[in-house]
Amino acid sequence: MPDVKVKVSTRMPRFVSVPLAAVLALVLTSCALFVGEGPNVADRSLASQESPRFFEGPDTALLKSADIEPITDNPEPKLPVTFMGMDDVEVEITDTSRILALDGTGSLASVVWALGFGPNVVGRDLTTGWESAKDLPLVMDNHTLNAESILELNPTVVLTDYSVGPYDVQLQMRNAGIPVIFFDGAEDIDDISRLIGDVATALGVPELGDEYVTEFQKTLDETIAKIHSIAPQKEEDKVRMVFLYMRGRAGVYYMYGNNPDGSTGIAGILIEQLGGVDVAGEENWTSGNLTAEGLMNLEPDLYLMLTLGLESVGGVEGLLEVPGTAQTPAGERKRVVDMSDYEMFTWGPRTPEVLSALAEAIYHVDLDTVELDESQAKAGRS
Repeated sequence: MPDVKVKVSTRMPRFVSVPLAAVLALVLTSCALFVGEGPNVADRSLASQESPRFFEGPDTALLKSADIEPITDNPEPKLPVTFMGMDDVEVEITDTSRILALDGTGSLASVVWALGFGPNVVGRDLTTGWESAKDLPLVMDNHTLNAESILELNPTVVLTDYSVGPYDVQLQMRNAGIPVIFFDGAEDIDDISRLIGDVATALGVPELGDEYVTEFQKTLDETIAKIHSIAPQKEEDKVRMVFLYMRGRAGVYYMYGNNPDGSTGIAGILIEQLGGVDVAGEENWTSGNLTAEGLMNLEPDLYLMLTLGLESVGGVEGLLEVPGTAQTPAGERKRVVDMSDYEMFTWGPRTPEVLSALAEAIYHVDLDTVELDESQAKAGRS
């Protein structure tokens, strides 16, 4: 076990409410070991001039790559590094040869992979499931961390946040002499570059992190600019979307809207970047149990769902048996866009590709064929 120096401040840890992460943990509880591809995506050829509000039938959004492409195959960390985590604990990292990156959305692990440390990762959480990570040992029981599984892997550093727990397990790892760093997770697309920089600094490659952030931000801005260039501009023409989270076998039926504090929820952030209207957020619906009346009042044109969630209710036909779902424009046209549970809400290096895949499924346009003029390219996300 590596030596670790820990300097603890007198302040108490700041616990962060991450409702999506808790739900994503439940997402994979009934199928924790499943890692695979969804059904084939519908034809992504350029569509007719019909408004995307009135498209019919389901689409599955698939990424064009099965893995994360690292910026380098040989990162050279400069260690030791002292990093102040979100719990106000200063941790010294002396060894990055055996890494665990554990959170509720797979974001931390995706950043570690993108920086070239994938071969050093020795285990995974429930939400880490891309090609080169899917066969790593799972260190969670259902949606909770398993201390014994973690210790068996003899990690030299654990990167984590408050979206997974229990907190006592993370503290147990620290008490066992393992450096444990709590990160401020990405709650918005604008947080991703900051998170990449934080992880790179903690792993001893800050310059590499800066290089990756520059490349990532350029790709993200270009992707969002392309999406906004093909999405309807008039409010009345925008696709009205709602995100439904379901686990049929567990009897879980949720509709996502705003956070309890009234701020835009993670689904709303995604829908906004996709050029659509978050109908639940628009009506100030707080994320919670799905009600038939509430859903019908929103009149969505399209349902966004996780692939495993859609499968758990028996596909589109089964979904339409859930009260209220068939009695909306989306239900009448069977307009559902689903995406892998391991991809849709992972704010990280794959976010531009996630947005591209979703936009192509929603608008039936191949973004690779979209060319931006100078003003659109400069506008980026504005």
